[in-house]
Amino acid sequence: MIIELAQKNDARKIAEIHKTEIVGGFLSSLSINFLEKIYIAVIENDFCVVAKNNNEIVGFIAGTKNIKNLYKYFLGKYFFISIIMLLPKLFDIRKIFETLFYSKEESDLPKAELLTIAVKKEFQMEGIAGKMLKFFILEMKNKNVKEFKVLVGSNLQNAIKFYEKNGFKFVKETNVHSNKKSLIYVYDLSN
Repeated sequence: MIIELAQKNDARKIAEIHKTEIVGGFLSSLSINFLEKIYIAVIENDFCVVAKNNNEIVGFIAGTKNIKNLYKYFLGKYFFISIIMLLPKLFDIRKIFETLFYSKEESDLPKAELLTIAVKKEFQMEGIAGKMLKFFILEMKNKNVKEFKVLVGSNLQNAIKFYEKNGFKFVKETNVHSNKKSLIYVYDLSN
C-alpha cells in the first residue's frame, strides 16, 4: 500500500470513489464529471492524499487550508461549466448554497478543513484510513496549519468513532442542510 499526494490525473478515480462510497451526501448526488472538477480544484489549490494498492487508488482524503479560498478558486476556474453541470440540480439550489456557505456561520472555527475521506468497500477495515490520516496530518503541518476541522453527519457512527479514536475533539453541532444534524470536530496540530 502506497500513501501519497494525489495528482490531477487521479481526480476522476477519486470522484468515482466519492460517488460510490459516500452514499446520501449532497455532493454524491452530483455527476462524476462535476465531482472530478471539484477534486481537480482541491488538488491544484490545496491537496488530496490517496492510498494506492498495485497502482490503483483505493482511498483518499481531501483537505484545504482555507475553505473560502478553495470555493473562490473553484468558482473562478469552473463557474460557467458549474452552472451548466448543475442545471439538473437547480431544484436543490438551497443545498448548493448551504454547502457553500455553512463555513460562514462557523467563523469561530479553523479555516482549514478535512473535506472528505473515503475508502473503497473491499479495502475498509484494513487501517488504510488511519494511514492516510497520518499522511494528511503531516501535510497540514507542512502547510503551517495549527488546527483543522471536519464536519460529520451525526448519524455516521463509524466516522465519529474514527475521528474520536484519532484525536479529534468534538466542538459543536450544526445544521448544514436544513434539519440534518452534523457534528464539528477539530484536530489540534500544535501539540
